[in-house]
This record gives sequence, structure tokens and C-alpha cells, in this order.
Amino acid sequence: MKHSRSKVFLLLALLSSATTLLGRPQLKNLDIQVVLAHNGDAYITETRTMDIDSEGTECYIVIGNLNGSEVRDLKVSDETGLDYINLGDWDIDESRSYKAGKCGIVNKRNGYELCWGLGDSGSRTYITNYTVTNLVKAFDDADGFNYMFVAQGVSPSPDHVKLTIIPEDSVKFSTENSKIWGFRYKGDINFMNYRIVAETSEPFENRSAMIIMCRFDKGLFEPTDIRDGSFETIKDLAFDGSDYTNEDEWTWEDTLILIALAIGFIVFPLLILIGYLIYVWRERRKVNKNLMWYRDIPYDGNLQRINDVLNAYKYFNTDYNNLLSACILKLINLGAITIEQQQNAKGKFVQNFVIHNLKQADNQPKLLKQVHNIFKQAAGNDTILEPKELKTYMMNKYNQSVTDSFINTLHTKTSISKYKDEMEDVRQVFGLKKYLKEFSLIDERHVSEVSLWKDYMIFATLFGIADQVIKDMKKINPEYFNMDQVAQQMADEMTLPTIYSTMHSSTSRAAMNKAQREAERTARSSGHGGHSSWGGGGGFSGGGFGGGVR
Repeated sequence: MKHSRSKVFLLLALLSSATTLLGRPQLKNLDIQVVLAHNGDAYITETRTMDIDSEGTECYIVIGNLNGSEVRDLKVSDETGLDYINLGDWDIDESRSYKAGKCGIVNKRNGYELCWGLGDSGSRTYITNYTVTNLVKAFDDADGFNYMFVAQGVSPSPDHVKLTIIPEDSVKFSTENSKIWGFRYKGDINFMNYRIVAETSEPFENRSAMIIMCRFDKGLFEPTDIRDGSFETIKDLAFDGSDYTNEDEWTWEDTLILIALAIGFIVFPLLILIGYLIYVWRERRKVNKNLMWYRDIPYDGNLQRINDVLNAYKYFNTDYNNLLSACILKLINLGAITIEQQQNAKGKFVQNFVIHNLKQADNQPKLLKQVHNIFKQAAGNDTILEPKELKTYMMNKYNQSVTDSFINTLHTKTSISKYKDEMEDVRQVFGLKKYLKEFSLIDERHVSEVSLWKDYMIFATLFGIADQVIKDMKKINPEYFNMDQVAQQMADEMTLPTIYSTMHSSTSRAAMNKAQREAERTARSSGHGGHSSWGGGGGFSGGGFGGGVR
């Protein structure tokens, strides 16, 4: 009986704490409208839709680091239409009943707190109006601001925030005359109906804030706050740590493309193309001159390095699909993948990919480890990899960091010039390809050579001649595939093509999505709008830390 009472008291305590937690104040929606005057002042209206309980006595907005601006003309009203009495200086220690229907300002050493009484509990709407002077500042090259409109650490944190910036005059904001960026919230910022609209897509976290940076062409405003220096200095400070910056390596090929586009002539690019084709033709001729068969495995069996050689000596159209297929065969050969017959839900026996641990993973090439990791995560706890699971994993936005890293590793850039001092190794690669293409012409098969057949199958796949080579192998030694189960799985004609095609299509789609995101990021970093950046936003004015209910 004593234990039963303890359990009842424990349950009541848990229910009580849960009820208290659920009953805390909630900020369901925060709508902010910013009207920019011609002189750079901002008339701000914040509308809060909240659930208020018995906790706290007041609501307050933190505004600090004003960088030459002032806050004035505070007005507060609520859903009943009541205009709150402005007391001027505000005493945060007064009672809730005293503060009801009143508002005021607490002057801090580095800014302000705009305060008003909570009043009655229940569903409440508070409308707060105030002016921030000199929000838009004049720089040498443009006018603009970088301002925190919603402070970090607001409690309760808002479920949804929407901020609209409107010009007071007949100005129409667009990509032609303005640039916009958003920081430290998950959402977007865009031009809509000649206004600037920033909106969250997810509820605020403890580290969330809303910082908006805008750049306006000269002539849209006539700010009274004139600063020395360039707006670009402000922008560079805000971009630090953000995902607006693009740190991808600028390549020689990118420079050529830029020059060709800038010049705009047809003849010059054509001459470059002809020169390139002649150059590749001469280098290919050097490689293939008196080329002999090569029976061993070049480059210590590193599939990606060999694929780089193949791509370097192509005229056009670098290929990575054969590399992916070869990686899958390599994982089968290493025992990290097996093809097993299992009974499905309908009672039918089907061939399945089963994913195992990759032995000596630290010693394996990066790309091979990434392919195995994707397969393992896509397969899940049952370790059985179905094509639809792989496709779903590759397309899931929450796996973008994994797939982007994989795409970056896969799509290596290389050129013939890289192999000037590796001509013997390069000739070994093409010598092995020549040997496998002419496999059926060789009569002798030494035991030591048969031990390399699984490696030959992998590299035949890399060279794009696997069907022919496996057919020749079966003709020369048909018993080999019956005796060696791994070789039999590597030559599987039913299960492998399905995984190959799924991996290739999913990789292509992931690469396209990555390229699209990078193009969008370029547009975003140019100030055309789009997703906000979770990081960055340094050098902002306004805001600070805190605010909400206390």
C-alpha cells in the first residue's frame, strides 16, 4: 500500500509539472511591420498574439547597440482597443495589477527595454508602436542597415515571425535597386509586391534571432545619419560565418569560361577548343604508343585515382557512374555487402543487398567509405538495402550534408598536366584496360592470374567493359563462378543492375540539387533574397539578448 501511494504521488507530481509546463506563456505569432521614412527613420509596429497565464507581470522588448539611433514614441494597445498609458520611466518591480494598461521605457546603459503590463490572462494580442531614428544610414557607395529586429533568447520564443519592410514614399523595392539578406533564423527573405518580407519556416530556438541587412541604391532615401566608408565593409562583417559566402575553389577552367563570356567573340573560344582537342589527341597518342598489356593492378587499386586518369584523357564527358558501380563491386569483394536470398512479406524468396561492417575502414579510400556509409544508413537497422530506401535517403533534405560531401568527393577535377610525371602509371592503367579488352585472345591462364579475377571484374566495370570481360571469363573457366561465391555475387545479373541504376540516378539527382542550391546561394549572396543564413549577421545594430515575459 505504501508503494502504491508513492506511485500515485509521483504520478500527480509529474502531471502537475507537465501542466505547469504546458501552461506557461506562449508567443504564437509575432508580426512586425517596418515603415522606412525618407530620412532613414523607421516606424515599427509589432503585433504579438500570445497566451498569457499567471506567470510574470510584464512583457518587454530588448533594444540595444543602437549605433547612433534613438527609440521614442512608444505606444501600446491590445485586442480590446485599449490604449495603454505611457508612464515614461518604467519600474519593473511594480505589481502586475499596477502595470495593467500601462507602458514605459527602461533606459539601459547600452539601449532600452520597451515594457508594458500583461494584464489579464488568456489569449491576448498586444500592438506595440515605436520609432527607431536613423535606422537607414548613408555610406559612400549605398544606403542601408544591418539590424536585429528580434533579439536572441526571447522567452517565450515565438512560434512564427513575419517581418515586412515598407517604404513610406512611393519607392518600390526590387532586385534592381535593393539587396537583402537574413541571418540567424530558419526561413526566407524575399521581395514581395515591392516590399521586403522576411518569414520564419520553423519556431525560434534559444539561439534564434532575426537580423535583416538591406542595401539600397543612392536616391531611394536621404538618410540624415551619414557614415564614412563603404557598405561593403558592413556586408563583409555580416557575411563572416554565414552560408552566403561561397568558398569553392576557383579553377583555371572557370577563368577560361569567364574570359570567353566577357570577350563575347566566337573565334577566340573556337580556337581554344581546337587547341584543346589537338593537345588531348597528342597526349593520348603518347600514352597508347607501343602500349603493352599490363596484368597487375595500378595505383595500388585506388579506383578514384584511376578514374581520374581515365577522365583526364577524355576529350569531353567525364564519367563517374562506372566508378560508383566499381565501388559497389569492391564492397562486395571486401565482404561489406552480400547478396542474400530472403523471404519477403508475401512469402516469396528474393535477392537482397545486405550491408555489413567495412573491415579496416580507416585504411580504405574516402569515397569507398562514403558509399558504404550511405548504404548502411539507408538500409537501417535491418541492414537490408532496398532500392527505394537508397533513393529516399539520397533525396532526404536532412541528409544533405552527407550527400553533398559525397558529391564533392566523387566529382574530382583533374587534367592531363597533373600526370606529366606519372606517365608510367598512366600507361599501366591503359595497359590493364587493353589487357581486359583482349582477354579472350590469351590462351594461358596462370593460377596467380586467376586470383586477380575479382579485381579484374572491378576494373572492367570501371572501364565500362564488364559485360564482355565476365562473358570471356565464364567462357575460359566456367567453374570459377560456381566455386567462388563472392565472384558469383559480383557477376550477379539480376540484383546488381537495380542497385547500380538506383545509385546512379540518385547521385545525379543529388548532384543537380546541390548545383541548384549553389546557384540559389549565389543569388542569395548577391542580395536577391531566398533562404536566410543561420550563421553570420555580425556587426548588427539593435536587438541584443532577452525580452519576452518576466
